[in-house]
Amino acid sequence: MDMSKVFRSSLGIKYPSLRDHPLHSAEKWLEGKNIDDGAEGYWRIHDHLYDLSGFIESHPGGKDWIQLTKGTDITEAFESHHLSTNAEMLLPSFLLRKASSPRSFPFTFHENGFYKTLKRRIIKQMENLPENPADRSKSLIDRIFSGYLTSFLLAVYFESFAIGAVSGIFLGLLTVAAHNFFHQKDNFRRFYFDFSMMSSREWRVSHVLSHHMYTNTICDMEISSVEPFLQYLPGEKNLLVRYGSWVYSFGFYAFLFLGHYLKTLAVNFLKGNSQFIWTALLPFTIPFLSWMITGKSILICLLMYIWIIVIASIHFGIVGLNAAHHHPDIFHDGDAARPKEQMDWGLFQVDTVADRRDITGSHFLVLTNFGDHALHHLFPTVDHGHLEQFYPIFLETCVEFGVRWKFLTQLDLVKGQYGQLARILPNKNPPN
Repeated sequence: MDMSKVFRSSLGIKYPSLRDHPLHSAEKWLEGKNIDDGAEGYWRIHDHLYDLSGFIESHPGGKDWIQLTKGTDITEAFESHHLSTNAEMLLPSFLLRKASSPRSFPFTFHENGFYKTLKRRIIKQMENLPENPADRSKSLIDRIFSGYLTSFLLAVYFESFAIGAVSGIFLGLLTVAAHNFFHQKDNFRRFYFDFSMMSSREWRVSHVLSHHMYTNTICDMEISSVEPFLQYLPGEKNLLVRYGSWVYSFGFYAFLFLGHYLKTLAVNFLKGNSQFIWTALLPFTIPFLSWMITGKSILICLLMYIWIIVIASIHFGIVGLNAAHHHPDIFHDGDAARPKEQMDWGLFQVDTVADRRDITGSHFLVLTNFGDHALHHLFPTVDHGHLEQFYPIFLETCVEFGVRWKFLTQLDLVKGQYGQLARILPNKNPPN
């Protein structure tokens, strides 16, 4: 089925160029954005174009964020990633001219709107945030990595697939926790993510710049990259996709990590890119180390590694796709949208997420289960350890603007995810 011919965004978003490219790569997503965003080869923020090429090397968050986004509209990323006035004060020095075409996205950032009001309050609170929670996040992920390494070595030494399964869980936990760090400015802990065979650099595009900015829309790579096997947007679906996916999704999860790695290799091969990327070798350092230390055969080490990767991949898939976004009561593109005057980006983020009462409140569970997800989407660069401290201001602002924040259980979201896979009819009532 050609989605571009049958699906119409209820948000009025033009069907993205290259959305249905078979590789579903971050590179193709950015290439499509270059076609659609009216940035004219520069960087677009709201209705103006900026030349940030001279700022790439000195960007405090790292050069990836500027380098990758050239030729695209970065309005949502700019607004949500800078929790101070420094960037806004610096921006005029890079101004080129007004854009010649309207933005492709309907989201607004009015000064008196929900998001900017909440953001000002959060910025003020951040002046007095203690360092301890962020330090604890670092300590937790370092210990999880130690658990992964130790259990891997033990699994190989004893040739135990049971211990290997434990190691796979550790790797799954590590991968989710590392997501906290690739959202932030460049740091070595972001590369814990690459031990999964997935690329933290590519996920800075597919997850941070796509999923976080355009959640549950036709521009969300975490929607498009799992199609046609898992179809979360309402619309025409056959019975196999609607209900068979409840079963075969577990097989899909099992190959998430390996599939991502092979896709990245294919993209580089098709580009003729022979440049050595050291992070591509990171996943194999652990099985190599196990071979060196335990004296076991290469075959044993590789078999155990494959087993561990599969377990970790299943764990990551189950946690990730049942974490926050997929439930029949959560907005998905195709559902009735808010009226144009209520298209505040922050309101949209709250509409597309639900939090879990059995995860919130535990630093470990939040870090390893994509917890406190609404606040994380609103302020993605803030360490997960700090998010809990924002709840009083967040809830107060929600009440002030009449926003309904969804607070469910993990079981609700598991059942809801299956319900969303089966759902074909759009919700007729817009979020309130």
